[in-house]
Amino acid sequence: MACWCNPGWRSALALTVSLSVAVSSSAFAHSSALTPTPARGAVLVATPTELKIPFDGPMRVITTTLTRANGESFDVAAQAGRSASETLVVVPPALPDGRYTLEWRGLSEDGHTMTGELSFRVDAD
Repeated sequence: MACWCNPGWRSALALTVSLSVAVSSSAFAHSSALTPTPARGAVLVATPTELKIPFDGPMRVITTTLTRANGESFDVAAQAGRSASETLVVVPPALPDGRYTLEWRGLSEDGHTMTGELSFRVDAD
C-alpha cells in the first residue's frame, strides 16, 4: 500500500498539480482577435469609414500601421490610444485604389504581446 508521506508520491502529486495549472493557464493565456470589419480580403468600392478588430478581452494596442501593397504607408492611430480596449478602431484617411494591410501590435490583459493584420482592397472602378 502506498503512503502519502513517501517523498516519491509527494513529488508525483506536486508535478501533476503543476502541470494541470500550467495547461489550464496557457489555455486562457491571452486575448485573440475576432472577426474584423471589413472582412479579411474584402474588396471595397470606397475607403472604409473605419477599420474594426474586436478582441475577446482587453487589449492595449501599442502600434498600428496601414500600408499599401506598393510600400506607401498612411498615418493611423487606434481611437482608444494606448488605453486597453476590447475593440481596435482605426479611421483611415482617403485611400487610393489598391491593396492595404493594417498591422497592429499590442499587449493583452495578462501582458502577452499580440500581433495581427487585416488586409483589404479598395477598388472604386
